[in-house]
Amino acid sequence: MTRRFATSSNAAAVSRSIRQLSAIFVVIVFTAAAVVIIIFPSEAAAFTTTSSSSCHRFVSSNCISLTASSAVASNNNELTAAINKAKHQINQAISNTDKGRSTNLSPSQRSRITSQLSHLESLCPPKFEPARSPLMDGPWIVLYTDAPPPSNGQLGPLKGVAKQVIDLKKGTYKNELYVGGSGVDQDQNAWVSAVLEATWKEWDGVYLDANDDDSSNIDSDNDSTIDHGATTWRVDFVSLTLSIFQVPIFTQTFQEGTARTWKMTYLDDDTRIVRAGKTGRGEDDWIFYMRRGGSGGAGIV
Repeated sequence: MTRRFATSSNAAAVSRSIRQLSAIFVVIVFTAAAVVIIIFPSEAAAFTTTSSSSCHRFVSSNCISLTASSAVASNNNELTAAINKAKHQINQAISNTDKGRSTNLSPSQRSRITSQLSHLESLCPPKFEPARSPLMDGPWIVLYTDAPPPSNGQLGPLKGVAKQVIDLKKGTYKNELYVGGSGVDQDQNAWVSAVLEATWKEWDGVYLDANDDDSSNIDSDNDSTIDHGATTWRVDFVSLTLSIFQVPIFTQTFQEGTARTWKMTYLDDDTRIVRAGKTGRGEDDWIFYMRRGGSGGAGIV
């Protein structure tokens, strides 16, 4: 009798645990679905735009990119020291910002960080072409950004890791977000993930929101000799997939022409800065400060 009662109690406990786990899973799925329905339509609109043809072109500022190795190769010890110092100051400044998501981050703090990033960008040889560098290839982890969710690694109330993965041979690009992951980049076995897949090509300098019928889109300072593709890509979005426990539950396919510009403003062996914009105009750029990732990205199977 005692053994039967104990067995019955154990079975009841297991049953309760299963019901509790099932309830938790249902909550997670419905939460994820709500995130997709409520957040992603507006966020997709926030960081995408449909391109149109025009003669309006972006005028690039002075080159603001560098490889640390090129500085070492040229025996420019002062420049190398300046780069290391700039990185150290940036890393200190962003250490308590939760990758730029902290609600306690004041406008003055954010402005100071932006200035420090601009300083690092300014340490530049004039002929470096970051968008064509093999250093672009591979995974990059976002350490700081002023971009809104989900680009900053936040999915509704959930905060995780934002990652960018570039495959130069295939001409593909991924924006990845992982919540609850493990491993070097906290992207393995994540219980929630979102992966935006895209292709890229060198940008021709034409604004993505340009309108042939609007004379204000004609840039009087346009210089056709500027090699926009040396620093900037046009990224065309293909699809966005949301997964729970590595199981895809939702995929959104973007309309053809949904694109963005990625300006590579700093690049070396382990650090990269990108200014991502809806149109190619500087005023709508979001800045991303990244370190090289330690893995290729879990992605979606």
